[in-house]
Amino acid sequence: MSIPSNEQIDQLERDFKLVQDHICTFLASFSGQSFEETQWNYDKGEGGGRTRVLEVNRRRHVPSPGHGAGSWELVEERKPRPFFEKGACNFSGIKGSNLPKSAVSALQIPENEPYRATGISLIFHPSNPYVPTVHMNIRCFVCGDKWWFGGGIDITPYYPILEQAIAFHTDLKQLCDAHDTPYLEWKKWCDSYFFLPHRKETRGIGGIFYDHYQGNSFEHAREFTIALGRRFNDLYTIFLPNCTMSFTKQQREFQLYRRGRYVEFNLAYDRGTKFGLMSDGRTESILVSLPATVHWAYEYKPPKGTREDYLYKYFLQPQNWLTLTGEDKDLMAPPPNYLGKENSHAVTMPAYGILSAFKCPYILGPTTFVLGALIAVAFVKNITSLTRR
Repeated sequence: MSIPSNEQIDQLERDFKLVQDHICTFLASFSGQSFEETQWNYDKGEGGGRTRVLEVNRRRHVPSPGHGAGSWELVEERKPRPFFEKGACNFSGIKGSNLPKSAVSALQIPENEPYRATGISLIFHPSNPYVPTVHMNIRCFVCGDKWWFGGGIDITPYYPILEQAIAFHTDLKQLCDAHDTPYLEWKKWCDSYFFLPHRKETRGIGGIFYDHYQGNSFEHAREFTIALGRRFNDLYTIFLPNCTMSFTKQQREFQLYRRGRYVEFNLAYDRGTKFGLMSDGRTESILVSLPATVHWAYEYKPPKGTREDYLYKYFLQPQNWLTLTGEDKDLMAPPPNYLGKENSHAVTMPAYGILSAFKCPYILGPTTFVLGALIAVAFVKNITSLTRR
């Protein structure tokens, strides 16, 4: 198959930038947040990228005396949290004369060959645990006489809703069918790729994953890859309405615990992370996919029959989402009171009951002081009345 020309790759880079704009405009509008953009240059060759980030603000700018640029210091997160606690949608387009040996070995390509790599990578970690984490990557790599496309999209839920998992995979199959690409093969590849061997579980409900793909031609592979990028908004919209559901502090803790699985996969197994680091890419852009807050707990296992156990029971092993029977769906019904109370607005902080509120030091302290004062006054009055007798 013929090697794509520099003009074709130049056009592909422009297409990827448009996809990045399409996604960022949608997410900024939905969340009410503004992306922080950093444009960077590739130090080991030519090109660079645009890193766009949403996150909880944990930095404060400290002006310098005079007219200096100043500096940053770390501060406690500001609350209430924004819709996305952390997220990024990054574009890169780089080229060079040769890759480091580690990257050459990993990609199984000849040494000392000129290369070009371009693509988009995104990851978003919502504040509400009923809204799943989403990851998508679309890319193209050219080196010498070798070239291919790769990418995919997958969903990592914390409190999954079966109908939404089915709808997500239904839409993916329709997209693949429209472009004559193998949904079932790529769905199985996604299940096996986003699998944590040391945990013996998938990262979530999967999606599709493909690599070293040439299709019928460069244009065929390009058209599908761009179509997947542009379909992102519709695919993620399946889950975004969950943001109006109330959640508890315990559910927030479970969300933070499960985020640990995402970190484990990214640092131990993810090819994109490894390639970026091995090719001397921009570290801040590579690791921006990691969540802002994450917890690990020793020997944690969710109690049987709970909302947390529901995830473990049905959603952390590969499922044939599109062939589930009515009996299967009945079997996979969630436990009672699974969904949080719906609100008319997005919910980003856990709900506190009256008793839970009194555990808060900002409420407990003043309340204790007032009650103590009232008791003291009553005691003094009682003593005074007794003395007068």
